[in-house]
Amino acid sequence: MREPAPPSARHRSPNTVLWATFAFTSLAVGSFFLVQVHRRFGLDAALGLASLTARTAAYVSVGTLAEAALLRAGGGYLTETRGRRAVIHASAAALVIGCVALVVDLFVFLFAGYHLTTALAILFSDGPLGVARVVEAAGLPLSTVVGVAVGLAVALAGAVVISKVTRRLSSRRPIELTRRAALTGVAASLAAVVALDLVGARARDQFAWERELQRVPLAFAVVPPSAELASFAVSVRPPDPRPARARAAELSPLDARPDVFIVIVESLRRDIVTPEIMPRLAELSREGWTFSHAQTTGNVTHYSWYGLLCGEYPLFFDAAKRSPSEQGSVALAALRRLGYRTRLFATPDTAYQRLDSVVFGARGELLDEKFHPAEALAAERDRAVVQRVARAMETEPAGGKLHVVALDSTHFDYVWGADFRPPFAPYAADTSIGRDYARDATARAALFNRYKSSAAWMDQLLGQLFDALRRSGKLERSIVIVTGDHGEAFWEHGSGSHGSDLGREQLDVGFVLRLPGQAPRHDDAVISLMDVMPTVLAHLGVDPGPLLPGVPLQRRLREGDGALSPRAALTFQGWNRRAFRFALTHGQERLVFELDAPHPADARRLVLKDVTDLDSTSLVPSPRRDGPASAQRALADLPRLLDAMPFLRL
Repeated sequence: MREPAPPSARHRSPNTVLWATFAFTSLAVGSFFLVQVHRRFGLDAALGLASLTARTAAYVSVGTLAEAALLRAGGGYLTETRGRRAVIHASAAALVIGCVALVVDLFVFLFAGYHLTTALAILFSDGPLGVARVVEAAGLPLSTVVGVAVGLAVALAGAVVISKVTRRLSSRRPIELTRRAALTGVAASLAAVVALDLVGARARDQFAWERELQRVPLAFAVVPPSAELASFAVSVRPPDPRPARARAAELSPLDARPDVFIVIVESLRRDIVTPEIMPRLAELSREGWTFSHAQTTGNVTHYSWYGLLCGEYPLFFDAAKRSPSEQGSVALAALRRLGYRTRLFATPDTAYQRLDSVVFGARGELLDEKFHPAEALAAERDRAVVQRVARAMETEPAGGKLHVVALDSTHFDYVWGADFRPPFAPYAADTSIGRDYARDATARAALFNRYKSSAAWMDQLLGQLFDALRRSGKLERSIVIVTGDHGEAFWEHGSGSHGSDLGREQLDVGFVLRLPGQAPRHDDAVISLMDVMPTVLAHLGVDPGPLLPGVPLQRRLREGDGALSPRAALTFQGWNRRAFRFALTHGQERLVFELDAPHPADARRLVLKDVTDLDSTSLVPSPRRDGPASAQRALADLPRLLDAMPFLRL
């Protein structure tokens, strides 16, 4: 039998060119983020750079060990057959795509404030069949979707070509690599990572180290930082809706049932409701109740709707979403028992994140009518929704109906009708994530002008709705609530859009409440969207206390500043990388907490991450210099803090 030919140096040499490219990309992208975190060179920056180098060496050594094993697999050499060579090229192609992903990750983080892995988790958060709904909900234009698909195809083809070219280049100056040498590299690099982590645990600013791990792609720590101002052993108390549902079932129809209008404007931040930008909504606000800090319950749509329409803490949204027997909102069930019919007029697709079943019941038993227009563009769907509601107001008798109206034009990528002349210029012609908005003030201002023009278009539609209500005589006799589901950020704290941080731009929403027979007023109180349904029930003469955890605004305005719980609001961050994060806002301070697990049921510890004023909470908290002192002041009356978080058990 003929003996197999000895392997050539070409076959024994790893693809050094490709590994060098990966190392360069990792170091370049990582160093960019390190500069963003540390700003100036010092001990923390030096240890961060050393850790980045050690991690990159670990990835390269693990990869070359795998390549060495592939090149020498079995008695015959892997590269001696076409099929086995394909495995080598596929592995190298994956490495090329990894390099591309690192660069893409940089742009995603600069735009949205989270990494590509989180973006992919969001994309598939509704399951593989729900990707189209997520794309629509994210406001991504068709051109972007097509561009990404074409880019992926080109990247795959290019990766294979690059693999072959770099392997040929590597073979010109072959480097012998044994598995023992590769294994030694793995051990040495991992040992360096551990050693640097141990040094960091004693010498580094723990909050800066945490920011570094969250910002730098592919970062990990064997010994993680302990960035906290205080921590407590806790467990999460899941809600038991049975008593509330039983109490709702005992309610009887009311004789007087004023219409209720809840208008949810996508991404409507508080400071956009001005006579210059939204004159019609500003005019309505002078006729109703407004608040300095109306806080969303979540900085993404599904968390916000859950807090607003279900009156529950978004901490439990995912459990409700997975429940096959979900019975919908207790608040809506109570209104049904009082004799109300519920109608939904929605531009966005409420199948997103299973909002239909979570809010209105698994079989839609709490929803009497739904209108979702078929127009392709969000602005035209908004127009159709407003026209449909306006016709209903002018042709139908008053009383006994809850109208939920959801409008979408102010969502990224901020649009308006074809016949609308945008009043704020110059505005961005597109919403490309390829621009460095955090540094480019001109691009940022142009994008904000686009958002303001979209808000002006939305105000024009709202004006049509208000006019129809006035003509029908229903405005004076109805409960009218106009609110944003959450706010919108424009890199005030390092990220754009929403779902990424707990700064006021994403938390403070435009909010107007008009109650029949109530005089206009403005209050500096902190309120929560969880208070909306309790307020509606209280106005109808129903005590919401046994039904919902929120507090009626009628009660909040009677309470003094001494009562923390009625003057506090909780907001939950929508997309969390490692832990469930939320903010407790009260007075002029905001406390940022994290549970130690991404799923509430697994949580065993509550960590106080930051104490800030209402204007300065950032994506990754960096406590003020008096952070520990602020924490002590905030925790001086721990029972009252826990009063505002009844889902926790010490």
